[in-house]
Amino acid sequence: MSNPLKRSPSPPPEGNEQQGRQRSRAACAPCRQRKRKCDGRMPCATCVRYEYRCEYSTTTKRQSYSGDAPAPPQPLAESSVYTPPSIVQLQKHPLTAPGARFHHRGILDPVKTRFVRANSAIAFPRILGMDMESDSIPRLHSFAWHVGIRNEAPEETVDVSTLLTWSDMQRLGSVYFKVVKPELGVLEESEFMEQAAARFSNTKGFSDIDACILGVAALGSFFSPNPHPAEDHFVLGARGILIQHTLNHGPTTNHVAGWILRTIYLRLAARPHGSWMSSSITLHQAEASGLHKEMQTIAVVYPAAPAADHKLSKARRRLFWIARALNIIISFEYGRSRVNFDVITTKKFAAESGSHAHQFVELAELLPNDFVDREREPDPPSALVNALSRIEEMPFESSFLTMLRADLAFAIYRRLWLMSLTDAKDRADTVIGIGKAALTASTKLMELGWPWWNIVHTPFQFLCVVIAVGTPRSLSHIQEIMALLRKVAMKFDTHMVREAYNQASALVRMFKIRKEKELEAVGVMPDAPPFADHPSVGSSGMQETAPNLDWTMDLPFEWDIFLNPDLVVSTQQPQSAVGAAMNGHLAYPTAPQQHPQPQSQMQVQGPMT
Repeated sequence: MSNPLKRSPSPPPEGNEQQGRQRSRAACAPCRQRKRKCDGRMPCATCVRYEYRCEYSTTTKRQSYSGDAPAPPQPLAESSVYTPPSIVQLQKHPLTAPGARFHHRGILDPVKTRFVRANSAIAFPRILGMDMESDSIPRLHSFAWHVGIRNEAPEETVDVSTLLTWSDMQRLGSVYFKVVKPELGVLEESEFMEQAAARFSNTKGFSDIDACILGVAALGSFFSPNPHPAEDHFVLGARGILIQHTLNHGPTTNHVAGWILRTIYLRLAARPHGSWMSSSITLHQAEASGLHKEMQTIAVVYPAAPAADHKLSKARRRLFWIARALNIIISFEYGRSRVNFDVITTKKFAAESGSHAHQFVELAELLPNDFVDREREPDPPSALVNALSRIEEMPFESSFLTMLRADLAFAIYRRLWLMSLTDAKDRADTVIGIGKAALTASTKLMELGWPWWNIVHTPFQFLCVVIAVGTPRSLSHIQEIMALLRKVAMKFDTHMVREAYNQASALVRMFKIRKEKELEAVGVMPDAPPFADHPSVGSSGMQETAPNLDWTMDLPFEWDIFLNPDLVVSTQQPQSAVGAAMNGHLAYPTAPQQHPQPQSQMQVQGPMT
């Protein structure tokens, strides 16, 4: 029987809830005014969550009105205006109960977007105030965190209009939403362009959309046939904004989106360590803003805008799962640890038309963790083989995801190969088939001129795999792989692709030299003619094949001697033909001797062995 207290680290996707619709007999005044669902409790969950004063109307029956005349409007109760709930209500509700009883419970301040557990040093003063039934509950704040002898460093604002114009933003944004957005699903075009237009009309001060503007511009320039000359300045400007805001403020959804955009750019154009660090920081920022928790599962200390709840929840789900997928994939390929969470309650976002982001997340979720948990996964090779089988079954229309699937299949094969297991040999054909399909996808993207990272990474790793497999069937793909790598090198003509092609050629030469040495070792065999093999029957003219001993079945068989070799046989007992054969006196029929021994001398010479 499963433990009901355990939760799945990956909740069901959005829209797949199996719970039925719950209705309450009556709704409180704040929920009725705001047209929210009310559970009918006292206080209800909505009022506790947003700190409304929960009150119910004393009228038990509705007045009936005849005709089509509309019912008169209900006067808004004075108590429905925002007022903090009483300490008794906060203590009794499971979302805001004292942390001593719910030490794992999360608390979110949506104004400062600060998420902590109830056992945090920041949250404990507030919980103590609740526990002591104080009229003034302490706010969620870092009281006494340090002595405060130094002021915080001043923030340097970045004027995005000095780096690019609005027309540049429109051009580069169109490239981003054509190439990157369908694959990874970060940002909504209409909403983003609206915020960007408002920012360009007023560039004073600081705005969290600045990092997204520069990140979109950098990626749009990277995939554009006409890159912007200030692309490096976009990257540096976004980095300054993100790092500065990371150290001084709680992250917003735009801030997390900016980190995701930076991670994608670093995976495309920087060293592996940089992209892995950025992906890890992104998930830490997501945790700091509580993106891994559904809003209904955490205590909100201040009310958020009611109209934006659904929209905000959708954005939070998308950002968290995309950030998590990037961290898992980069960590799995690079061989580093991923960022782990204790309990994830955020639902996965639903699939959307024209977007492959949900498949990107599904692909990442199939990968097992390199950190082996013996209790949950006692057989790591089995987990790798199962992941490879599920990866093989996933159909993709996206060329980018087809190559990414191959990269992850190669990463799984590397782990199996290094374990020296037969699983690597058994699944070699599966990996080669996935890699073969990725070559076509790489050729397609190369013709489009979209320099995704795996346009050269996939064929290079495929070459490493076919050499590791080493069978004639796998080695038959070397020529096709090398031809594709050469085309990529001629298409982009950069140091990275030239280096990859040269190293691939060196690997093929090393493999060829090794095989030549093996053939040379076999070639040292002497060329002397074989020995003539004469049959043991001499020149009797019998065939050189093994003699047929079926004739022995016509003789009486001594089962006692056969089953018990230690049985002592009397020297006076004549030995049968089979018994003599077992003692070495009768191996094959021989020619008749001229002077046969007397029958009395044919006796057992001791115990049989």
